[in-house]
Amino acid sequence: MSTQKTEPLTNRTALVILGIALAIILLFCFSNGISGNDFWWHIKVGEFIVEEHSVPTSDIFSWYGQSKAISWTPHEWLSDVFFYFLFATSGEIGIYIFSICCAALMIFLLVWQCRKAIAHNFLVGGLFFSLFAVLTRLFFYGRPHIFSFFFLFIELKILYGFLENEDSKAIFALPLIAALWSNLHGGSSNLSYILCVAFFAVGLLNIHIGKIEAHHLTKRGAIRLTIVSLLCVLGIFLNPIGKDVFIYPYVSFGDTLNMAVISEWHAPDAKILGNLILYFVPIGIITFCMFSSERKYKMIDMAVMCIFLLLFFRSVRFIIMWYISAAFYSVDYWPECRVKEIKGVLEKAAIVILFIIFLIPIGTSVKNLLNTVKSNNIISRTLSDDAINFVITEDPQRLFNDYNVGEALIYNGISVFFDARADLYSAEHIMEDGVSLLFLEQANANSEAKNVDIESLIDYYGFDGMILLKSRPLYAYLQSHPTKYRLLFEDESVGYFKVED
Repeated sequence: MSTQKTEPLTNRTALVILGIALAIILLFCFSNGISGNDFWWHIKVGEFIVEEHSVPTSDIFSWYGQSKAISWTPHEWLSDVFFYFLFATSGEIGIYIFSICCAALMIFLLVWQCRKAIAHNFLVGGLFFSLFAVLTRLFFYGRPHIFSFFFLFIELKILYGFLENEDSKAIFALPLIAALWSNLHGGSSNLSYILCVAFFAVGLLNIHIGKIEAHHLTKRGAIRLTIVSLLCVLGIFLNPIGKDVFIYPYVSFGDTLNMAVISEWHAPDAKILGNLILYFVPIGIITFCMFSSERKYKMIDMAVMCIFLLLFFRSVRFIIMWYISAAFYSVDYWPECRVKEIKGVLEKAAIVILFIIFLIPIGTSVKNLLNTVKSNNIISRTLSDDAINFVITEDPQRLFNDYNVGEALIYNGISVFFDARADLYSAEHIMEDGVSLLFLEQANANSEAKNVDIESLIDYYGFDGMILLKSRPLYAYLQSHPTKYRLLFEDESVGYFKVED
């Protein structure tokens, strides 16, 4: 009696199954439209640059910032121009299609990069990329950082390829990438030379300690990488703003107030279920796979892992970059966990049933997307049309606004006090005073005065109108003083108060 031998799932079959699953996840996650977070003010920056034929070096949207001629580093100016033209020619649907296509392209690139490892361990690969597909909903929308994700992939692809072949000419494309990166999303462009330096530093080592080994560069390879690293630094300076783009990331990381106030700059919190599932679970699985492997550890893999884990634990906005880097440094260490080839009648029937079940979220996704398009809510907004029209009619000259609604005001031509461009408002204590007002707590943890003198701050800036989210403590305070702060408008999310003389 012969026994039938079960073959492992082939590369092609594994990729097809995973591809279908990821496409369904992607469609479902994007079916309710995309985030408008920071999108609307980027459009106005692009419009300004196109119409004025210059990149602004001082604030152009805040009435108070303009009065103080506060300097500004629009380190994403080229992206703003791109999004402005895309929005002007194709509207919200064009931005939506661009965003979901970028998410799909990034998934494809990473899956292709890990294609052998996926067949080797379909369980880890399937979970890793399923979570990544869900995560794209939070990061792939109309913002400049979307370009950084692709630059990072290309950078790591070239650098790891250089380790395999030091004669590769692709390494000389990195300075060009650095130049493009500094103009499209300067906030992350320093990674272009930081990664080169990391590969160079590890390449100088020639050690074998236990299971750790370092790939030693030849003298010729080290010289090449040194030259490329220096050219990447110079490439960052090739922008209309100059050295400020190079300095910007370090200044931002050192601003403790903005790190505390802006939610996407926060350190990750494992107590939040979404963070636990999308961030900590994949990090835990990938790290466990690496350190349980019997293979020797490449020091460069350890270095890349540490760089992006440190960035992530500093701020949640780097989680996507961790996923991208993990596709390079971790795949060689995934343990074998193959799924056998699907051959039997029952197995094929189970797959058919599973496919039919998958049709349910497809139908739901299409329905949700059609409703989203009909409701003209493809890109989310923080203010209703009624709220915007009311502020335009009221025409305050010294408006105080919640920084979360600033971009909606900017897009509609209304001068703001401050908005989500947090780095700009560090000057003149604008962010500190604004946040202190909103929450009725001293935003500066180092301040000796813990209580906020609300009336003194309002009088100092001379606000004549105030629009803010109804959830803010300041909202309740203004309501409790109706003789001085008269509520003229409110909807489900915001209220507008007129400051009486």
